Amino acid sequence: MKKLAATLLTFLISGSAFALPIGNPWEASIMCDGICWEGNCGDYCDPCLSLCDAWSFRFGFYGDYVFNHDMNCDTCEGKPTIHDVEFYTNAGYLAFNLWDRVDLFATLGATRIYIETNLGFIRPGDNARDFLETDTSFSWSVGGRGTIWECGCLGVGIEGQYFRSKPDINFVREENNSSVYMNGEKLKYHEWQVGLGAAYRINIAYCSTALIPYIGIKWNRAWLEDIDQDDFKSNRYFGYAIGATLLGCNKGSITVEGRFLNEKAVYVNGQVRF
Repeated sequence: MKKLAATLLTFLISGSAFALPIGNPWEASIMCDGICWEGNCGDYCDPCLSLCDAWSFRFGFYGDYVFNHDMNCDTCEGKPTIHDVEFYTNAGYLAFNLWDRVDLFATLGATRIYIETNLGFIRPGDNARDFLETDTSFSWSVGGRGTIWECGCLGVGIEGQYFRSKPDINFVREENNSSVYMNGEKLKYHEWQVGLGAAYRINIAYCSTALIPYIGIKWNRAWLEDIDQDDFKSNRYFGYAIGATLLGCNKGSITVEGRFLNEKAVYVNGQVRF
């Protein structure tokens, strides 16, 4: 039964179960000043631009909460859909910025997964509801974001990310039955994503405080490793996001984003520039 439960959990969190946020596509260019020194949002081609203005760091909080992801069993007859796939990630965020045009970023944090299905993997054929949950396990990601076009208050940007985790299975439980704990069982996956989006700046107080709404589209896909070579996929690889960033004094920002189509998720990010 442990092998069946491990296979079920593997299938449920593979594919695109860990779909990633897009973030503000203009994020690499909207903060110019640091809390430790003043910056300069000048033209990066300006020969008089100081080398000190060529790079900066930002630190912050990264929270991504997926309440349901649209997935199916690609190797099951009829490719049935899973009822509920949830995951919750809290992490620290670090970005290295070049010329107010390009971000290289990373996250270090922890992820927990919760899954509900009635595919009957614990006792095949009984159509009972199964519940699975992992421990809060270490996760990390790296990525890049760049501004590719600006015109007045409009900006267009691209992003790409790689996410990885190896969560521990905590327990698997059938409805109305006791839990079966699975100490030592682990799953391993990795995921790529690319996205494109546009943002528009609405100045609130002078030019240093603004509200910047945005919209974006993305493609993402994950690969499962070392679990019987089974083929598990999500129903859709494409999704879209709508969000907004509140920029304060060109030194810090708070972003809230909702994601739809291939998942229902909320992303929160707060950061300051040094």
